[in-house]
Amino acid sequence: MNKITRLVTVLASMAFMLGVACASESGGNTTNETSVSDNAVVESPSTQELPPNRLIKLVDALDDPDHYCIDIRGWGSNVRINDSLQAHTCKTSDNRDEQFTYRLPSGQIYSEEYDLCIQPESLEHGSQLFLRDCSGISPQGFKLEDDGTVRPILDLENTLCVAVEAGDGHVINAIHKRRELFIQTCAGIDPSHMTWTFSGGAVSPGS
Repeated sequence: MNKITRLVTVLASMAFMLGVACASESGGNTTNETSVSDNAVVESPSTQELPPNRLIKLVDALDDPDHYCIDIRGWGSNVRINDSLQAHTCKTSDNRDEQFTYRLPSGQIYSEEYDLCIQPESLEHGSQLFLRDCSGISPQGFKLEDDGTVRPILDLENTLCVAVEAGDGHVINAIHKRRELFIQTCAGIDPSHMTWTFSGGAVSPGS
């Protein structure tokens, strides 16, 4: 009777230890997979805090000595917030339609003046960018790379960038030019057309 009791005790102990080991291994794998998935799709890998209301300016001046900035079409009371965004000569005064705030951890690019966020029409080469109601959906997320490119978070292959059209800028008047703005395949674009900086010197809203 004592031998049977000891055998049962040994077997029960071995089963308990095996179960604890399996549960620990399984739990570790689940935690890692969830963390990777959330960071890849929902949150921006960019960690740099930027001041609010910045001009998103092309580093290269191209054919405009005042550089191009991401811009809402129209101006003042004639601003067209439902139209696609463009690149326009950076404005030195009353440039509220060129001011954007980069939000972490969502990666949203937010227009405080109009309470809207930049969102691409789709994640395809040649898609335009629009202002849309800010929400928690990932297509509004962008990551700011060290090389100055701005890329959609949901592009998991990391092949798409925000870029201006090639060629010469379209003349608006004696001091302003514009270029169309797209989501484009990075590999086919000259770096001068897709390297951005969040520049200071913007005039604050309401000033």
